[in-house]
Parts: sequence; structure tokens; C-alpha cells
Amino acid sequence: MPPSATKPGRTFVVNLTISVAVTVCVLLITQNIFFEFLPLKRVEQSLIDLRFQQRGAVTSLHDTSKIVIIEISQESFKSLPEPWPWPKNYYARLVRNLQRAGAKAIGFDIIFSSVDTVFYRGDEDFRLAMKDAQNVVLAGKLETEQNEYNRHEQHENYGNIFIDSSSNVGLVNIRTDNDGVLRRYMPFVYDNTNRKRMPTFSMSILNAALHQSSSYTADIGEHTFRYITKEIPRYDDISFLINYYGPSGTFRKIKFADVVDDKEFRTLEEDSLGVDINTFDDTTSIPSFDGTTNEPAGYLYNGTFTNKIVLVGSTMPEDKDLFPVPLGQGRQEGDNQMYGVEIHANVIQNILNNDFIYRQPYWITVLVVFGLSLFTFVFTAGLKAIRTRYGALIEILGIAIICSELFIIYWASIKLFRDNNYLVDMTSPFVAVIVCYVGSTVYNYITERRQKILIKSMFSRYVSPAVVDELVAHPEKLQLGGERKELTVFFSDIEKFTNMAEKMVPEHLVAILNEYLSAMTNIILVNDGTLDKYQGDAIVAFWGAPIPQSDHALRACRATVAMQDTLKDLRERWRRENKPSLNVRIGISTGEMIVGNMGGTDRFDYTVIGDMVNLGARLEGANKQYRTNVMVSEGTYQHVKQHVIVRELDMLVVAGKTKPVRVYELISMMNDQISDQRTAFLDYYTCGVKLYRERRWDDAIKCFERGLKLFPEDYPTQMYIERSHMYRSAPPPDEWNGVFILLTK
Repeated sequence: MPPSATKPGRTFVVNLTISVAVTVCVLLITQNIFFEFLPLKRVEQSLIDLRFQQRGAVTSLHDTSKIVIIEISQESFKSLPEPWPWPKNYYARLVRNLQRAGAKAIGFDIIFSSVDTVFYRGDEDFRLAMKDAQNVVLAGKLETEQNEYNRHEQHENYGNIFIDSSSNVGLVNIRTDNDGVLRRYMPFVYDNTNRKRMPTFSMSILNAALHQSSSYTADIGEHTFRYITKEIPRYDDISFLINYYGPSGTFRKIKFADVVDDKEFRTLEEDSLGVDINTFDDTTSIPSFDGTTNEPAGYLYNGTFTNKIVLVGSTMPEDKDLFPVPLGQGRQEGDNQMYGVEIHANVIQNILNNDFIYRQPYWITVLVVFGLSLFTFVFTAGLKAIRTRYGALIEILGIAIICSELFIIYWASIKLFRDNNYLVDMTSPFVAVIVCYVGSTVYNYITERRQKILIKSMFSRYVSPAVVDELVAHPEKLQLGGERKELTVFFSDIEKFTNMAEKMVPEHLVAILNEYLSAMTNIILVNDGTLDKYQGDAIVAFWGAPIPQSDHALRACRATVAMQDTLKDLRERWRRENKPSLNVRIGISTGEMIVGNMGGTDRFDYTVIGDMVNLGARLEGANKQYRTNVMVSEGTYQHVKQHVIVRELDMLVVAGKTKPVRVYELISMMNDQISDQRTAFLDYYTCGVKLYRERRWDDAIKCFERGLKLFPEDYPTQMYIERSHMYRSAPPPDEWNGVFILLTK
């Protein structure tokens, strides 16, 4: 037997150790425990974006959201009389109109950094409007960053001239990831100068809408930010992930000019047309959908702002309030830009609807990575250790399993995100699977080096050097232990060798036998056969192992025909040298048999055993009864019938068996030249056998006799004529199927 496989206990320890090591390494490079591996971090970030893109936009939000955006855009510039920057009384009018329309909270995503230089009462008017409303939130900005929470060198008004101690303030410092994409949002920042926590802009607007103190900030829990009764899952220590509902344009937008255009305000369009439009408080009725009632057209009456959170911000690209976000329009590269006011709308809607993204806990990531590492390494290492002729398929299967694992990770991650807002770590499992596959490949290579040496020493005496090299190069094609395979086995024996040996000088006998065995063995090896053994003058060989061969039966037949041709040449030369002529009988059988190393612990041979092997031996001996040279089984014939010329000999039950086997005499390969006389003879013979099976004895005899005239010495033809005469006189029973029982080996 070959060297024993690694002990199961040792194998388990090796697999477990490698899996733990891979898990630790993967977590170190993907989880930023001691350092940040930027390439993998960016891969994970891009995979977050991919999940948003796969989920797509929430199209219904445009009409159902409690948030409305008033955009400062080019259209409003064309409608309003005063040039940019607008006088502050425009904003005062906006606040008052929104109050009249029932807005719950108003947030200005604008940094008012300078006073009006033309309209001196505009600033005061804006202050009075905000004071009366009590639900206006102003944007401020911390100018100098110290770290994630701490800021310093900060003025009290945070860069906004309208901010004072009584103002509702929200900070608009937005922090993008290292690839420039905005995925996270901080619920508060720490103003180190004033030694206090400050709510960010979206949180301050929620404070105003939910009647909380303007300075109220979320508390930090173990895994969440606690805001009033809501638990916002943390992505990291300072932020949570924004659950974007769609690309830019998902939330409803209304032009700034349309909200300030009331009965007391004249737009440029109204001046040019000479008519009042008054989009805000127009009382003109429009038909309802059912046509039974009329509804006012103006925003004051149609409920657009009733009980809504209103965000005011710029949608002008030149204001540079644009940020890359995970979800784009999908029309072209780079269309994932979103205005800051829309980002705040997404954050506020997340918190109002409890639409949070939950990140997979770290301990689950550890378990998943370890489980995948263990499974992948054990499975792929075991798969690579399989010795089969379908080595390429094993490799393909291994790659397919790895690809399936990666696809399952991808599919599960997308589905959990789409259906449950659950963010699974994808990079760590991906890396674990790939590293373990590569690791198993390296491990398999190292462990097989010893085996290659063993293979070379073991098989150099069985097969050709080319086959040995193939086995060394591809040890996966070899099964060192016993294996059930379909093979073709070959038995040959020299007719009357014992009698010849008794009459010859031993030295002459050995010389001629060695010449014969050398020539026959060379033919076997040239045709990629495996030499099993010599048994005196007999040769045992097989095809299909250790190198898998789909055409093993054809190779055996081709070698057999080549042997017969070589023997003809040898006999001519031996006759000239006054040496005895050798006649060789050959039996070939194809079917399932056991192939492998048979023997003791220290001494063993690579050989075949099984019923099909025994059949091959019996067919070699059966040639005596039919006075033929090569007999092949039905199994062999079915594999090679398109490539050989044969004639059916009989339905034979060999000694020791009960099931009949159809046997054939191998005459030549299909592309070999045979005489017209031989062709005609085979036609007569085949016709005779067919008629014989049909119990048409007289007709069968006629066909056989015509063939016998061409080859008078052909014994199978004589045998069938004799049987036909016998059955004509004494017909066989009705259940007769033409089977002949061979009683001798």
C-alpha cells in the first residue's frame, strides 16, 4: 500500500489552525483594528454603494414625504426682481408665507455671512419673521477641525450673522469618506471653544419639528445613538449611515420664487405679462380628479406645506453644495451628485420613518469569516486531493464552488440590505474565501511533492516514461488506493509454450522469449498501456489507468492488431533463423474493475481485479476452442465498433459464470487494408450467423459453406456448419438463445 494518508486528528488540527490564522489576518486587514488598509476599505465602501444601486430608488417618496425642499435655482433668479444675493426681506416673506401655509419647521441650509448693503431693513425684517415663527433653524459652520468631535477657534455665530443665543442652530459640517463619497452623518459635533455639543443641521430641524430644546443632542449608547425614543444604529463611534431613498430629485422641490410670489409681491413674469400669477396664494380653483369639486391652485390652500418640514437650500452647481453619494441617476458616470439640502432631507426622513441601516455586529463578522475560512480550506483542499482522470473538472468544480460562495455572499448581502436595511460585511468574507482557496492550493502543492517522488519511483516500471512524466506533472490523475473504474484489460499467452520449452535449450528459450516480450511490451507502452505483470510467457496489461483514457478500449485493440502484425514479421525472421514460430492467443475485456495498489504494507503492485479481469483471462483461453488468435468481449466491441473489423464468434458462457457474453474475433482496424476475398468471406460468415440465430439451418449452412470455399481452414465456420447439421436433426428447445457454455478455462 502507498504511504498512509495524514491521520484524521492531525488533519483536523492543521485545518483548524490555518482557518484561525486566515481569520485573524483577514480581520486585521479589513476591520481597521490596528491600521487602515485603504484599498480594501475602499472596496467595502464601493460595495455599500452597489447595494444602494441594486435596491434602487423609492419612487413614492416624492408624493408621500413630510419633507418639502424649496430650491434656490436659476429659475428663481429669472423671476425675482432683485439680483443675487437677494435682500433678506425675501427670506422674511418666505418664512411668513410658510407659517401661513402651516409648515411644521423651516430649515435654511444657507450660511448668511453678510448684511444687506442696500436694503437695510431687510436683515431686521428677517429676524422678526424668524422670531415670530419660533420654528426656523439656521445653518452654522465650524471653521476649524480638531478631530471628529472636537472643534476650536469658533465664533459664537458659527459664520451666520443671524445666529444668536436664542436661535435654533444646526451645524452643516458634512464629513465625506476618504473616497469623497458622503455615506455617513454625525448627529452632533463638539464645540471645544464653547465646551458644548452642538446638533447637526438635520437633528436641529428635528428638534424644532418635534418640539425639543434647540440644544438637544442624541446620547451615545453601546451600539446606537439615542434620540428621544428612537435608537439610531451607529456605523462607527461618531456617525450613522444615511439610508438614501434615491438619487438627486427624489424629494419634492418647489421654486423659491413660487413661494414668495403672493398677492403683495410682483415677479418679473407678472410685470412682463401684466397679470398677477400669485403662485403662493392664488385662489383660482382647478377641477379635482373626480370633477365634482374645485380646489384652490395656490400653495397656501392646497396643503403642500401643511404640517411639513420645509428645507431651503441652493440647487445651483456654482454654490458648490454638491456631494457624491452612493446612488446616482444611472445615466452616466458621475451623475451621483446630490445637493446638501437633499442630503439633509434624507437624514430627516430616515429618523422620522425609523428607516435606519443596521450594521452587522462585529462578533457575527468574526464567526462568518471563520466559518467560511474553515469550510473553504477544508473543502478545496479535500477536493484537490481527489485523484481522478477528470482532474480539470475537479479544478473547475473547485472554482465553481468558490464562485458560488462569493455569489451567495453577494446575493445574501444585497437581499438583506434591500429587504431589511441590514448591512453585511462583504469584503471580509470575500477575502477569506479567496485567501483560503489560494492557501489550499499552496498547501496541496507542498503536500504533493513527496507524492510525486513516490509516483515516479512506483510507475516507471509499469508505464512509458511519457506517462510517468504526465503522472508527476498531474498527480490528481492518479488514485493510489483501490478505485472502481471502467478499464480495458489485456491477456496474452503463447500457444503450446510448455511443449516448446521442453524441446529447447534454456538459453535459446530465454533469448526468444525476451525478444518476444520486449517487442510486445514496447507496443503496449507506445499505445499508452499499463504493463501489469509477466506470468512466464503470458502478458497482462490494461488501459485507462493510471492516466484516464476515454478511448482505452480502442487503444487496446490498436495495440493488439500491431502485435499481430509484428508477430508476422518476427515469425518470418525466426523461420529463416530456424527458430520456433510463436502463435499468441489474446483476450480483451472492457468493463468496471478495481484498479490500485494490491499487496502488503511494504510490497505491493499496481494491478486490476474484478469479474471483467477474469473475463479477459477466460477469453484468452477460449481462443483454443475456436482456434482464433484474438477474442474481445461485447463491452470492448461496443466501445470500438466504429473503428474495427470483427466477426461475431458466439454467445458464450465462460467457465465459472452463468451470464452469457457475446464475443468477437478482432480481425483488423477499420482503416487497414484487407483483401476482397477476406471481405466476401466475412459477409458470408455474418449472413450465416444471422440465419443460424433465426433457426434457418439449411440457409445458414449454405452461407457458411460459401465462406468456407474462400477459407477452407476457418474453424468457426466449420463449427457453425456442424452445429447447424446437429440442430437440423434435433432442434433446440423453444427457449434456446444460441448460447454456448464453455466448460474449460
